[in-house]
Amino acid sequence: MAQGSIKQDPKTKLYRFVVDVAKKGEKRKQVKRGGFKKRSEAQAAMTKLLNEVNEGEYISPDKTVFVDYMLNVWIAEKERNNHMTRLTADSYRSYIKNHIKPILPTITLGELQAKDIKHVVKSMQTREIKKQKKTITLSDSTIQRIYNMIISALNYAKQDGLIKTNPAKKVDRPKVPKRKLNIWNITQVKTFLEGFKNSRHYIVFFLALHTGMRQGEILGLPWSNVDMKKKRIMITQTLEHDGKGIKEGAKSSAGIRSISISDEIVEELMKQRKRIEHEKELAGELYIDNDLVCCTNIGKPVFPDTLTHLMRAKIKTLGLPKIRFHDLRHTAASLLLALGYHPKVVSEILGHASVTITLDTYSHLLKNMQAEATQGLSQLLTAEIKVEQK
Repeated sequence: MAQGSIKQDPKTKLYRFVVDVAKKGEKRKQVKRGGFKKRSEAQAAMTKLLNEVNEGEYISPDKTVFVDYMLNVWIAEKERNNHMTRLTADSYRSYIKNHIKPILPTITLGELQAKDIKHVVKSMQTREIKKQKKTITLSDSTIQRIYNMIISALNYAKQDGLIKTNPAKKVDRPKVPKRKLNIWNITQVKTFLEGFKNSRHYIVFFLALHTGMRQGEILGLPWSNVDMKKKRIMITQTLEHDGKGIKEGAKSSAGIRSISISDEIVEELMKQRKRIEHEKELAGELYIDNDLVCCTNIGKPVFPDTLTHLMRAKIKTLGLPKIRFHDLRHTAASLLLALGYHPKVVSEILGHASVTITLDTYSHLLKNMQAEATQGLSQLLTAEIKVEQK
């Protein structure tokens, strides 16, 4: 039977343990893991390892295939501990199977080096993929996302005591060129909304342009989070990208927020409520009440793809510049900044994790506003000087 021991570092006060993982007849081989704040945490981790060794399930780090570790340990544990959503886990599995495994199918954690990760990055940058009869290349943002996955998984392996250093940290992070924002001016916004005036999905586009809410936040918004009297909307949940489930929380802690709404928004929400009450009566028992502000005529969540197709068709019909649904959010933010509202206020409305994100995203607009501001200051000072001279 394998044995282990726990000790506390007298300087750091952190706990560490040592387990003998050598099989009978093998030379002494130990696994050491540390950094535990509590003795109970070290004990739990050591017990888990001892069970694996005693049951013959322990695999030495130098024999653990990297992609298997990512799929069966890193993702599995993140998902089990609710540190990763179902959709994120599914997309990560797809990235691993399609872009990492073909390049590093059998390489183990013990063998993995910086040059291997560089090879993965380079292969993704030059590899062409056939999708729906089209040949495409991975976007810079996707390549960076996969690189971040590798970094995170190896950090996890390091914390687990499976590797001593993270080889990915010796590889330069792939760069993503700053994307040019595609936004509409006020005339284009009015044309677009007028074109959707008679659509049951008008409220979705109306809220996107009047509040800057994300698509998932709008489609997951329950009536219980709408206070008509106090004129406020609470953002506490979102519809998942595939439209199959409601996720509690938001993109970041700042995403859970309260947004003040105008009289015009209240008026549109009241119209939407009347529409839904009428549809409930028509549908009867067929109606599935999810308490959603934006839903189908029988109460089900609206699939994001439905809005994408509707938006593309309407843009084409109206002859407007092509933009994505998310660009409606950028348009709302840009208009708020153009009206002179402080970036901190705009950041809070959008639910950005910090005002730095707002400043970075809309820096080009702020530069234009700087010119107007300095011109205005000069005019003010000149006027004051002239008054004093009189």
